[in-house]
Amino acid sequence: MGKFTKRISRYEDNQDLTFTKKDRLETFKRIQRSPAPYHQRSTTLRRIGKRYVGPILGTLMVVLIMIGFLLPEFYQTNETKVPSSNQASEQKNTSFSALLIGKETVEDNSGRTSIHILLTYNSIDKSVKLVPIPSDAYVDISDPAGEMTQKDKLMHAYAYHSSPEAVLATVSTLFDMPIDYYSIFSEEEIYGMLGIKEDDRKNGPVQLYKMRDLLEERLSGSQINKILEVSETDIPDNILNHFQVDGSNAASVEIMDMEKGTEETFINGIYYVKINQDLLESTANKLKQHVGYRE
Repeated sequence: MGKFTKRISRYEDNQDLTFTKKDRLETFKRIQRSPAPYHQRSTTLRRIGKRYVGPILGTLMVVLIMIGFLLPEFYQTNETKVPSSNQASEQKNTSFSALLIGKETVEDNSGRTSIHILLTYNSIDKSVKLVPIPSDAYVDISDPAGEMTQKDKLMHAYAYHSSPEAVLATVSTLFDMPIDYYSIFSEEEIYGMLGIKEDDRKNGPVQLYKMRDLLEERLSGSQINKILEVSETDIPDNILNHFQVDGSNAASVEIMDMEKGTEETFINGIYYVKINQDLLESTANKLKQHVGYRE
């Protein structure tokens, strides 16, 4: 180290350090201009958050409540304005099938039934098909649940179970097709409409061929409607109210012939009528098509 350098060092060591008033003021200004400490900034952010978080949450709750109210209204409006095709078809189509059952008196729950007419109604063209079934038909008798109990004449089905549902189930099994409803009426009602006198009934139920001819000649659509109205039936009112036969069309009521497919026979000395199975199937197919049943 040179002499000059040594002199400078000694000179600096001998100088007194001074901190003037001007120096203090300058130091304070620098401190005030420096960023706030981290903990002070955090406190400020929390105060701002507390100030705005309440209004924000309140707004979100209002929006959610409005959505909850508006969505059901939106879907309900759409359903009302645009009904499904199934709903539309149900409103237009009130076709049905029914079994008309004639008894000596409607109140008698133990006697035999003398009249059995299978009816199908097409509400689109307002037409009716009627199938008179012989009361002496040899059939599988069913209980109200549709279980076969014994073989006997159709006229005894009601007497075995004291139930119109048993007769309905028996005929449904006979034709192998569903039947929607039953309708029980006093045989006097239809005998009166057809002009069948008491003398004609002395030897038992009116023969099938005669019943068919009389139905075709004398039974009108309005008379069928009257029978249904005065009968004891499980046809709903809304279905029955839509029942209307086109009276201007002679072909609107068709009586289907079962006579040619029947055979008289005796079993254990008792008279029965057997119905050909092919005739039953072909008749059932026509009825299903008429009423719009699908397998």
